[in-house]
Formats: sequence, structure tokens, C-alpha cells
Amino acid sequence: MSEKLQVSNLKGDELINEDIELNEMRGSYRPSFMQIKLTYLFGDGFKTWDSKKLGTFLHEYIHYLQNVSTPWGLYVSMVEYQKLAETIKSIQEEDPSVEIRLPIKVSNPELDRKNAIVELGCGSYPFTENYIHRCNAIDKTKQIWLHRSLVQIGSAYFPKITMDVSFKDGETRNIILGSHIIMESMAAMYQMMIDPTATHENLDLPYNLIQILCDQRYPNIANDRRKLISICYISLFSMKPAEVLINQLEFASDNPSITGIELFSKFVQESTVIDNNADVFSVDKFMDTIVDKFKTVLASVLDIELDYTEYVLDKVRISQGHVPLLSVIHNEELTTESFEELVNFLGTPFVYNDKDGQNYVPKSIKDPANESKDVLALIQYWALYGYLINMYNNCCCPLKFFCLKSVPVIEKEECFDFPWEGQECPITTLTNTLGFRGKKFKWDYSN
Repeated sequence: MSEKLQVSNLKGDELINEDIELNEMRGSYRPSFMQIKLTYLFGDGFKTWDSKKLGTFLHEYIHYLQNVSTPWGLYVSMVEYQKLAETIKSIQEEDPSVEIRLPIKVSNPELDRKNAIVELGCGSYPFTENYIHRCNAIDKTKQIWLHRSLVQIGSAYFPKITMDVSFKDGETRNIILGSHIIMESMAAMYQMMIDPTATHENLDLPYNLIQILCDQRYPNIANDRRKLISICYISLFSMKPAEVLINQLEFASDNPSITGIELFSKFVQESTVIDNNADVFSVDKFMDTIVDKFKTVLASVLDIELDYTEYVLDKVRISQGHVPLLSVIHNEELTTESFEELVNFLGTPFVYNDKDGQNYVPKSIKDPANESKDVLALIQYWALYGYLINMYNNCCCPLKFFCLKSVPVIEKEECFDFPWEGQECPITTLTNTLGFRGKKFKWDYSN
């Protein structure tokens, strides 16, 4: 389950709902800010987890890799970092005598254009109020219909694929296919390879939608989970995930003897990617370009030299000739050890359990005795950004679990409204450097 904080224009209640309403899923991931949240103690990890806990962790870990090891995941994060920078800039430039109303919504023509591209590419978000409280079990006896169209964003046209999907309550809904559903379906299939009981049968949308689509339209490949995972992953190496997914499913169905990892290699070797400026790249060159740009953008936003994050990004470049995420599942025998090797090779992001205060922060590559400063900075910015753009009033600061473990313990009334005010804490150390001191804030409940 992926908490898409970074995608386009989600409201605060939509972000919070995923933790509250789907808490039984026992995990969530926050892209852009690279965090895995678990609802159980993780202790020694792989050594002590049963298949359910391991499957849940892998589901969220796949979201992490979708975020940092694909051009689409990196691009969406860069757009979110631009929104973060513009949000902070709007506060810095405001006159101290003016009351800043929260939540803040930033807008300019270029950012709005990028947001529109992200919103279309991500498609329907399946964890909003509109979806959570409706039947999400698909009626598999009814045909899923696909529709293709073009949407103009600025001077360019982008493909849009919608699906008419019938549910067991008798309702038929029009779903925009995009990276949200692709990523969740891919992570769920990966999870089921280690935990076959994780069928998500009452949540076909989003977890089983790609599988059900293949059962109906592409039966030649529907039973090859490795191939479906590979195709989902391929789609994220483009700026048009839905179109690439459908095209690749059709090609794979017509050529069923080609394995999933062969499909990926063929795509990388033979395809080109057109970016949003109409420049054409080979897939591996496009990935390298995006990685390099991502590094520059993130280092600028955090105002810090990248450390652990840079180490991970350099490991996931496909120009290096290997794709660990796919290589693992194409081994003849899948074992806990093989998945552990994947995680050990590519690294683990920030992992935490806010109920028990347990957390894991990756160590610095440059100074292994200490935690990586870029990861710590991302945690601070995540907590601050969430407060600035979402209706978090009367909700406790997300960093409270850090403060309760500090010596001495940090507790203050401001944790529940404006955590950057009052006693010094992880939030104030950031906001003081950003120039928040002396600024006036007020929650605007009319938004």
C-alpha cells in the first residue's frame, strides 16, 4: 500500500485515510520521502518474520524500488520536490505582519503543467474516500472495457486509458489506468510470491485489477506472474505508464514464449523515450539523465550533500547491466534468502513503527558510525511539508515518536497545531534555518 503524498493534488484526509482505513494492511510507503511504515515490530527482520510479515515488507519495499529505480517514480518525486520548494518559498517571502493561512496551495503555470502530467500518468488514486467506502471487489463475469484517448497538456498531447470496471455490488465505474494501479498490482503480485494468502480478494481495485484484466484479455500470459510483474515494471520506465503497459501486455500475449526479463531487455534495447520537452532518449540514457537530475534537485531542496540516497541511486542504474528486482523472481527457486539478498544489495530506506517508536535510519556511506544526514533531512521535510499542505490541525506531529525517544523527552502543546513553534525539536531546527521564526500562521477551515 503506497501513500502517494507526492502525487498531484491529494487532500489531507485522503492521505490520512490510507493509514486509518487500511491499517489492517500493516504497512504503507511514502514516496518522494522514501519511508516504509510498518504496524508491527520489525526487530531482526528477515530472521524472525513469518511469510505474512515478510510479504507485507516486500510489498512496501517494491514501492520503494518503484520510486527510486524507475524514471517515472523519480520524475513524480521531482515534481513534488518543486512543490515543496515553492511552498517554503511562499512562506519565506511573506511579510511577517501577514497571517499565513494553512494549508498552503502553490500554483504557477509550469508547476501546474507538470502536475497535470503527473496526475494523468498516475491515474485513479484508489485510497480516497470515494474509493475506500465502496465495493472494490470486481465482478469477474463482466468484461472490462478499455478506452484510449488523447489529453492536451500545454502544447503536447498525452495518452489516456480508461477502463469500465463492474463491481460485485452491481456498480460499473470508469477507472483511469495509471501508475497508482500499476504499482499496487505489481507490489501485490510480488507479495503473493512469498505469501500466497495475501489475495486482497475484497480489494481487487487496485491490487488485482491488472491480473483480472489479463485473465480476460490476455489469457496466454495471465498465469505467468513473473511476466506480469516485469511488464508492470517496464511501464514505469516511460512517461506514459498506462499506454506502455497495455502495449507490452498485447505484445507479450502475441509472443508468449518471451520471458519477463527478456521483455525488459528488449524494451531497454529497442525502445526510445520522449520526455516532456520532446527530447528523444534511449531507455538507459533516459534513466541516467533522470537519476542525475533527481540528485541535483533533491540536494538543492535539502540544501545538503547527498549520501545514502546517492549510493542507492547509483546502484539502480540499468546502464550497469543488471536489474535485481526482476532477476530475483526469475531465479528457479524463490527463497527468503534471495529476497534478503535483494534488500541487502539495494539498501533499505527509513523504516519505522510509530506505535512502538521503533525506527531504522540508514547509516552514512561516508561516515558509517552515524546516520545518513540526507535521510534525516528527508524525514524532517516530510513532516513539515505534510503540515503545510494538508489539514493536519489537531493531529499530532508525525515526528512525535522521535521526540518521545529523545533524552530528555520533548513534549509541547504546539505538537498539535504548529510544531515549528515553542520548544526546540526536530521540526524547529529545520524551520529556524528556513526563516519561519516570527511568521504568523492560521488554519483555514474553509479549504
